[in-house]
Amino acid sequence: MSHFGVICPPVTGHINPMAAIGRALIRRGHQVTLFHVQDIESKARSEGMQFAALGQRDFPTGKLAQSVLQLSNLSGKAALDYSVECACTISNLILRDGPTAMGQQKLDAVLVDQNEPAGGSVAEHLRIPFLSVCTSLPLNREPLIPPPFVGWGFSSSTLAKARNRIGYSIADRLIAPIQAVLNQYRKGWGLPQVQAPDDTFSQIASIAQLPREFDFPRDRLSPTFHYLGPWFDDKSSSGVDFPFEKLDGRPIVYGSLGTLQSRDSGYFRIMAEACAGLDAQLVLSLGHGTGEAALDLPGNPIVVNYAPQLELLARAAVTITHAGMNTTQQSLYFGVPAIAIPLAHDQPAIAARLSRTGAGIAIPPARLTPSRLRAAVQALLPESSIFRARARALRESIRRSGGVERAADIAEHLTARHC
Repeated sequence: MSHFGVICPPVTGHINPMAAIGRALIRRGHQVTLFHVQDIESKARSEGMQFAALGQRDFPTGKLAQSVLQLSNLSGKAALDYSVECACTISNLILRDGPTAMGQQKLDAVLVDQNEPAGGSVAEHLRIPFLSVCTSLPLNREPLIPPPFVGWGFSSSTLAKARNRIGYSIADRLIAPIQAVLNQYRKGWGLPQVQAPDDTFSQIASIAQLPREFDFPRDRLSPTFHYLGPWFDDKSSSGVDFPFEKLDGRPIVYGSLGTLQSRDSGYFRIMAEACAGLDAQLVLSLGHGTGEAALDLPGNPIVVNYAPQLELLARAAVTITHAGMNTTQQSLYFGVPAIAIPLAHDQPAIAARLSRTGAGIAIPPARLTPSRLRAAVQALLPESSIFRARARALRESIRRSGGVERAADIAEHLTARHC
């Protein structure tokens, strides 16, 4: 039996896919421990993993929730800037407290989210093999691949390459504070300095929760980079109550904006206005709140605080999403075309890839109106639509990619080679 550590950002969109891999390893007899701030202990344990706290004096219980609430009220560059500020704080906690906490656990390997690069530096310092994990878009840079925070389409033109270079130079300025924190510790540990995100990735293997067909064309990835499709299992949306008896047999339009940027009910009102009067039933998952969800919306949609997403996507005809990686990939896993309303972070880049596949339509928030959204829903709803055909083709690609069990295979191979 091996003991795997897990390091990822302390938010649901990153923890959930990591936990699915963790449960696959646990089913095979391994031990899995998530390392992070105290606030996510209950989440980690509810997902089946063990937990070890970092930064208890800096991040007492409740502080993470305050940060997430502040982030949920931001968008665009303000959200990026605040994310970088939080990332610097979290990186310092991992680098300062991680060596002791991870050393005490006697780990055989670490699964490190690309978005939490400090985890890889700690693993290097402790000489523990680690696997890079892309729970969101791969951060691996190539001249033809736009930065992961912009909604630019793919192009091999000279102009596009110049635009990408400018985008990456802006990204470098944004993440410079994070790299400064990393390099401060790496210098003290005698490790090479980090010059770019690619310097923080595992030299052994990387895994990503999207199929190759969803990403932009790449030609510089290592042979040890694996596209695996989405990571989830039977537990991933279990335990969430839902009034299934209210479903009336009409095609389901499922709307969700995730849990970080979901508090602006104006988006849900636009969804309701767009779907009112269509031969479809709208189901809205608010992604926050407790008690009975109550919004006075046209068309009488089913509105819940949280939904059993996988069960609903298995029945859905169309998804309306913020273009978070989990919802987008899970929708395509069931062959459901999607309408993306990208709000922040890597969502514009995910929406650009969705549009390129032909399995969905992207509508920037600034251009979102009930009539424009209604037209998109009407384009995706028919059984004969080209969007549905492309979504079904991607479904087949996803199901050939290996998913969570293949991720566990690669993690086991990591420990077999290096232990």
